[in-house]
Amino acid sequence: MRNGIRIWGLAIAALCAALPGFAADTSETPPSKAVIIIDTHAHIMRNVRGNAVATVARALRVMDDLSVAKTILLPPPFPPGHPGTYGRRELEPVVRKYPERFAFVAGGESLNVMIHAVPPDNVSPKDVQRFQKEAMLIVDSGAVGFGELAAEHFSSGRGRHPYESTRPDHPLLFMLADIAAQHAMPIDVHMEAVPQDMDIPERMRRGPNPERVKENISGLERLLMHNRNARIIWAHAGWDLTGERTVTLMRALLAKHSNLYMSIKLDPHGPHRTSPLTPDGELRPDWIALFRAFPDRFTIGSDQFLDGGIERLALARKLVDALPAEIAPLIASENARNLYRLDAKSK
Repeated sequence: MRNGIRIWGLAIAALCAALPGFAADTSETPPSKAVIIIDTHAHIMRNVRGNAVATVARALRVMDDLSVAKTILLPPPFPPGHPGTYGRRELEPVVRKYPERFAFVAGGESLNVMIHAVPPDNVSPKDVQRFQKEAMLIVDSGAVGFGELAAEHFSSGRGRHPYESTRPDHPLLFMLADIAAQHAMPIDVHMEAVPQDMDIPERMRRGPNPERVKENISGLERLLMHNRNARIIWAHAGWDLTGERTVTLMRALLAKHSNLYMSIKLDPHGPHRTSPLTPDGELRPDWIALFRAFPDRFTIGSDQFLDGGIERLALARKLVDALPAEIAPLIASENARNLYRLDAKSK
């Protein structure tokens, strides 16, 4: 068994060395001395046709090797009519079996569908009733938050990967903010940054993506202001498909909205213009200043699909190891414990 774990660990080390931003020597921070990570945003599989049992076993091995103490699982933001959706019903048994290693967030399979099925200016009392009922089922299920919910989600252009767009100040999101505040459960939002109406970047002009996208930062601010007790997590900081999610923009929003949080995602295959890491794997000075200005507002959210590779999670490990010692534990795990009330939920 030990030989098997050692071989798995060597395979991870080899993959890490091949990733952008990784030094060839990965022995500087052995797992036993590494700062513990709580990953707040990971997907157990791409769709319900995956093998959840096999994926969990594999995920636990990877988590151990990269010193990830706990992973919060959530469904992707599925659009209406999407095949192979999964969420609350599928994730709850996994967490029940491994409560020390996993927690879950739900709504990407249900609340997100309802939000995108109803135009913001045409929400009926029946829509409100259905939405509220599902939100309360999520509360009662033991979930630690709501998500993943999409406001602006670009399609990769591959397979059935969807384009989704709605206003961040959708009335159903306002309603969810009130429920989330009442039950101290954060909302995880996927939203590409669009500070003004703009042409979609050339590299994203494929599949169902439109040629132009509408400004959405003001709508996000209205959502944040609707209920200051609702904690909104803007996912995927550091992985930005418009090139507009700059440190300057994030700093301004964090300073203005005390209920705004961000989870950090890195992807070796994604755009790196607004990444916190340089191509050499060093932390950019403006990001260091941002983390030091708001040390309690960031978490790790790898966005790793656990039935696939480990590239994103490995880069999360690299980021945490590069953080200044005084803030690394906060961003790596302590903020996640507080934001999702993980210690309270485990009792």
